[in-house]
Amino acid sequence: MRKAPHSIASIEDLRRRAHARVPKPFMDYMEAGSFQQITLRENRRDLDSIRFRERVMFDVSNRKLETTMLGEKVSMPVAIGPTGMCGAIWSNGEILSCRAAHDFGIPFSLSTNALLSIEDVASAVDKPFWFQLYLEKDRGFSKELLERAKKAGCPALILTMDLHVEGTRYYNISPKLGVPPKLTPATIWSIVSHPSWAFAMLHSKRWSFGNYADKVKSGNVKEMAELVKSQLDSSFDVKTLEWVRSLWPGKLIVKGILDVE
Repeated sequence: MRKAPHSIASIEDLRRRAHARVPKPFMDYMEAGSFQQITLRENRRDLDSIRFRERVMFDVSNRKLETTMLGEKVSMPVAIGPTGMCGAIWSNGEILSCRAAHDFGIPFSLSTNALLSIEDVASAVDKPFWFQLYLEKDRGFSKELLERAKKAGCPALILTMDLHVEGTRYYNISPKLGVPPKLTPATIWSIVSHPSWAFAMLHSKRWSFGNYADKVKSGNVKEMAELVKSQLDSSFDVKTLEWVRSLWPGKLIVKGILDVE
């Protein structure tokens, strides 16, 4: 397992280091939520309210975090969830995140909207990873993504069911962060003032959504981004889930169930 620098003592330390190394527009995108960020604030409030119930006079000398998730042994009951545009925060971020997760002994999930493709990551890591699927209006392309995930040996599929429409990021409208980012004087200065990030990004395998590369032969980043947005499907329902299950006989995680019923 790779060791973190001694100056890193907590997640907050990592966050501060990221702010020092990554241009502000990209950090703002990573940390902000959609619309008025009400859900983001409430999620943080709910997590902050959780307290552990401590009981004493129990032998805890042999405590262990190891367990199994979906039949897979893990070092602790945690997984890295699918993160879109991970490779925009740092060069080849999907590969680095996947390697770090596997070194630590937990699963890594690759997003449909990652900058690197399924094949990019599969060719650069030693163990299979989970894959997250956004259902496309083009069902043929969704089926193709499932076949590619099978071929890459992905042991589990995460099906996102709570994204009927794209969430508008009010917070990011001002910095004009999009794909590709608008090159305003502020954006350019932010990139120039973070040379380690800029130099690393020069060595990225890709700068846009790799899983869509074959659909946009020109490689135009803006055209690819518009395609991704236009493919969000608001019509899926339980029958769509059944269709996905018919194509994916392996382990299936349904992500985004927000109501008991």
